[in-house]
Amino acid sequence: MPEPSHTVETTTGSGFATLPGGAWPSPRFDAANTGYTPVEPPSSAPSIRWQTTVPTATGDVSVRTPGTPIVADETVVLTTSAGVFALSLRDGIERWQRDLEPTITESTVDYGEELVSPVAADGKVFCPTVDGVVALALDDGGVVWRADDVTGTGIPVPADDGLAVPTTDGLTMLDARDGSQRWLDATDARLPAVSDGTVVTGGEHTVALDAATGDRRWTAPAERSAYPVVADGTVYLGTGDGLIGRSLSDGSERWRVDRGRFLIPPVVTPESVYAVERPGEAGDATFAFDRIGASSLEPRWCSAVGEAAVTGAADDALFAVQSGGVVEFTADFGDAEWRYSPGQRVRPPAVLDGCVVSATTDGTVAGIGGE
Repeated sequence: MPEPSHTVETTTGSGFATLPGGAWPSPRFDAANTGYTPVEPPSSAPSIRWQTTVPTATGDVSVRTPGTPIVADETVVLTTSAGVFALSLRDGIERWQRDLEPTITESTVDYGEELVSPVAADGKVFCPTVDGVVALALDDGGVVWRADDVTGTGIPVPADDGLAVPTTDGLTMLDARDGSQRWLDATDARLPAVSDGTVVTGGEHTVALDAATGDRRWTAPAERSAYPVVADGTVYLGTGDGLIGRSLSDGSERWRVDRGRFLIPPVVTPESVYAVERPGEAGDATFAFDRIGASSLEPRWCSAVGEAAVTGAADDALFAVQSGGVVEFTADFGDAEWRYSPGQRVRPPAVLDGCVVSATTDGTVAGIGGE
């Protein structure tokens, strides 16, 4: 495992003098689940610019792992077992909180379950709760609408003026403006991907649906890929049988990396694909592949990272979560630049221009960046 050249100090600053640019409105950045944002990564020696702790439930709750933090309109939003919390991106000060109970879903990065993460679009935050899907105003947390009859079971995905929501009945498309239901398809879905008017879901089968009507466009064989990724007309699937690329238009297989188990959704950038192999009998390994058109991938480097998951990328950098922290790697050779080790398990970070926002399982949230 490569050793980072810098460890983020525990000293906490008073906030960002210059507010970081960009946004991370979904746990996988965009509706296509790529995990890539075209911004500059934090410097090679960042520091904690602010740190705060949001409440988590102290009673008998079945799942304590918070959802992944998101960032939109200079606001950090995350869910814990105590509710939904919004913080200032500049200094971490709480802006609002709502006593809502998030639903539970399968983890995107490790084994077990976690609370469903919120997503943001058009000035609203969408939260699946035990009492239905709720849309909150991003600026003050006010309730915009409730879909009381929809029980969300996974992370929703904005689709133009719609919202694709995994539910107990399958995948439903809600109108993001008022919460009314447009269509429902009885497919297994946890975190759908939306691209070019198509919704792709994973689970027992890989299914592509028309985003406007819900009509099925194609169904691929059972591959048990829970979280598809779409980029440039290709669906990327991390499965127990390898890493698979399928055509978005008809589901036909374009290529396959069948060397092992790629159970974590890959991160896809314009030039590269980053994927973690979990062989079972050995430690995890991160692979960097060069994208060669739409027809193949070419390995660039492989690095043993221990128990980890690559969850996001910026220009020339990628980010992995490990049991005790966040690590930034260089995209060209996979060298470890820096590590943030808060001493608790971390959630996948939100990646901004020169900044990441990290949250731990005990509710510690930190803005990291600068020199």
